[in-house]
Amino acid sequence: MFQFPFAPVLLLGGALFIALPAQGQDAYGSSTAGSVRYYAGVGMANIKAGEYVYSGNRKVSQLDWESKGVITGTIGGEVDIGYAWKLKGRLDVGFGGDGYMEDRDWLSTSYSGWTHQSLHPDTDLDRYINVLLEAERALVDTGATRLGVGGGLGFTNVKWTARGGSYIYTTTTLHDTVGNFTDGVRGITYEQRIPTLFLTANAEQKLGAFTLSGVLRGGAAIGYKGLDDHWLRNLRFTDEMDLAPMVGATVTADYQILQSASVYLGGDFQRIFETRGDAHVRNTVTGASGNFENGAAADFQSITVSAGLKGTF
Repeated sequence: MFQFPFAPVLLLGGALFIALPAQGQDAYGSSTAGSVRYYAGVGMANIKAGEYVYSGNRKVSQLDWESKGVITGTIGGEVDIGYAWKLKGRLDVGFGGDGYMEDRDWLSTSYSGWTHQSLHPDTDLDRYINVLLEAERALVDTGATRLGVGGGLGFTNVKWTARGGSYIYTTTTLHDTVGNFTDGVRGITYEQRIPTLFLTANAEQKLGAFTLSGVLRGGAAIGYKGLDDHWLRNLRFTDEMDLAPMVGATVTADYQILQSASVYLGGDFQRIFETRGDAHVRNTVTGASGNFENGAAADFQSITVSAGLKGTF
C-alpha cells in the first residue's frame, strides 16, 4: 500500500519557511524579502529505470522497469530571503500507472542474442518520491526579467514489484524451455535510491498576466543505490553505484487570475545516466553472501507534466 512520505514533507517545509526574515525591499528592487510563493498540482509521469549485471566488460543481465501514466501530486514553494536570493523546494509523489518489466540474460559467449527472457506485464509501482531543494541568486532582475544561478540537492526513491509473467529460457538448446509464472506471485522487487547534487541556471519572463520560467540542472548522483529482491530464489542484491552524471529541466507557464493567485502548466525532466558499481548478493534463507566488484550498473529517467494553482502571501 502507498504510504505518504511525512519526513520529506517536513524537510521541504523547514527549508521553505525557517529562513523568513523581516519585510524589506530587495537590493534589486523587485522582490520583497520574506514574501512566499507556493503551489500545488496534479499530473502524470512516465518513469523508467535500468538494472544491469556485468561480468568484466560483458553485460550478462538487464532488467528494464517502466511505468507510464503515473498519477502525481506536487507541492512546492519559494521564499525571497533578500539580497537577490531565493530558497525553493518541491515534493512530487506518484502512484499507479501502467507498469511493465522485461528481464533478459546473455549467458552464452557463442551467441550474441539473449539466452533467457521473462516478461512481466503485472508490474506495480510501489512508490515514487522526488524531492528538490535549491538556493538561487539573481544576476539580472528587472521586475519583468530575472536570470539567476544556483545549486541544490535532490532525492528520488522509486520501487516496483513484478508478479507472474512468462519466460523463455535456454536449458539444453537455445530457447528450449517456455512457460509461465503463477499469476499474482511476487517474482522480483526493485528499488532505486538516488541522492543528487546539482548546479542550476534559472530564467523567468513576465508578459502581462503570463509568466514563463525555466530551470536547467546539471550535476551528479552520489550514494546511488539499487536494491533487488528475487523472491523465488531467496536472493537480495544490493548495488552501490559510482558517481553518476545527471541532468534535469523544469519549464512552467503561469497565468495570473487574481492579484495573489495564478494557474500553471509545467513539465519536468530528469535523467541519471548509466553508471557502474559494486554488487553484493545475499541468500535471505541461508545467509550466504558474495561481492562482485564493478558487477552492477543502473540508470533512471522521469518525465512529468502537471497543472495546478499558485498563490502568494
